[in-house]
Amino acid sequence: MKESEKLLKRYISGEADPLEQTIVEKWYAALNVQDTSGFNDAQKQQQLELIKQNLPGPMIRKVKLWPRIAIVAALFIAVLGASLFYFSNQPDRTAVKTISYANDIAPGKEGATLTLANGEKISINNTITGDIARQGGVKISKAADGSILYEIRESRSGQVEYNSLSTARGQRTRLRLPDGSLVFLNAGSSLRYPTSFTALKNRQVDLEGEAFFQIEKDEAHPFIVKTKGQHVTVLGTHFNIKAYKEEANVITTLLEGSVRVNFQAATWNDNGKVIYEDEIVLSPGQESLLQGESISIAKANLEENMAWKEGDFIFTEKGIESIMRDIARWYNIQIVYEGSIPTGTFSGNVSRSKNISQILRALESTKLVHFKVEGRKVYVSK
Repeated sequence: MKESEKLLKRYISGEADPLEQTIVEKWYAALNVQDTSGFNDAQKQQQLELIKQNLPGPMIRKVKLWPRIAIVAALFIAVLGASLFYFSNQPDRTAVKTISYANDIAPGKEGATLTLANGEKISINNTITGDIARQGGVKISKAADGSILYEIRESRSGQVEYNSLSTARGQRTRLRLPDGSLVFLNAGSSLRYPTSFTALKNRQVDLEGEAFFQIEKDEAHPFIVKTKGQHVTVLGTHFNIKAYKEEANVITTLLEGSVRVNFQAATWNDNGKVIYEDEIVLSPGQESLLQGESISIAKANLEENMAWKEGDFIFTEKGIESIMRDIARWYNIQIVYEGSIPTGTFSGNVSRSKNISQILRALESTKLVHFKVEGRKVYVSK
């Protein structure tokens, strides 16, 4: 018998403690289950089957919660996904307000705009699968899954041409560079790159926003990613960079291989502030956090940092402003704070495929934040 079934049986028999009762009730409320008081036996059986089908499996996921309920709550996170959040310092769980919204908002989707070297812009959404363009001996095409592919058909010397691929808020895309490296571009991001690396000493690209890179190994031609305040050099590896303009930090996460992060540091002497070049090297499982002219290295939460690529939001003790910035980029919405900004931190796992109302309801279940949706504006209040 599943642990979740045992918990449900304890709840029905009245043996569950108050904490377990709260978890079961929140899980039940998240399901599409109706009041069965006026149902016949067949309808009641149908509702019972719905509950059974949605019981969580035995997998236990590690979640930073207060110790008493961490294991039990993790069971339900596995099934709820987009339906439940936990506030890390608030054990009280009571009724949830109904979110006020004039319309629901669908999640983002695959899409991007390709800008060619001559300035021509191509909307990938409106382009059929197959060849898109040819530049300097390079064929550009769109794959069936929406990815953009670069393929060198003939080697040419001469002036290097640059393209850029950008995603609007509410879009994401994939790109295979001419060297075979793969790039996954998150919402509200752009990547500028040469159409061919053949005549170049380094494989250099410029990133604004967030991207995950799977770099083909080429020791003779290091791969360099330039972002605000830093550039990352690799030979062949898997890593993620989050470098949005509106974020205070640039986060570089290494999954495999090794990367060198160069940045401008600062020190003070008798003559005042002195800027100089510095560097750090990351090992797999580490992340660097660049803030202004200082940088730190820490163990990375790989699941959280890579959740966007896997189709999820994962938040671990994050403030509401940080959470809403990520949500705003994916749902292409404007965030408006009414009154003081809600304090505290939230932890949860949310599918990016859900409408925004489901995510907001999950956050609102903490009773620490309230939302009102009007058009593409989301009003946030305590």
